[in-house]
Amino acid sequence: MQITGLLLGGALGTLCRYLVTLAAQPLTSSATFPIATITVNILGCFLIGLLSNLRLTGHISPAWYLALGTGFAGAFTTFSTFELEADTLAQEGTWKLATTYVLASLILGYAALLLGRLTATRLSTPSA
Repeated sequence: MQITGLLLGGALGTLCRYLVTLAAQPLTSSATFPIATITVNILGCFLIGLLSNLRLTGHISPAWYLALGTGFAGAFTTFSTFELEADTLAQEGTWKLATTYVLASLILGYAALLLGRLTATRLSTPSA
């Protein structure tokens, strides 16, 4: 059953990744800034932060974490694509854009991870 959850999560993550790419196409200019990749990476960091904290506090089972964290988030985020796009920007001589992309991905991604953890903590703490 865990493998089924993993496969379904991965399939849905892949589909959502593709849908974000389609949605971002009208927003990208000819400068080819990888808006879809940075968007999914930041959202994926938030999701991993949220799920990992919910898993640690026992609010989701290991099977759900496998399906959503490993399956969905793993297929949804695209770190290898991020690396390739950063290199492509650098190879094109747009070092400033490449540096902005890498730093924004790292800083915003980490901030999103922390926000996900904070959100999970708030959601799992009983109201007084």
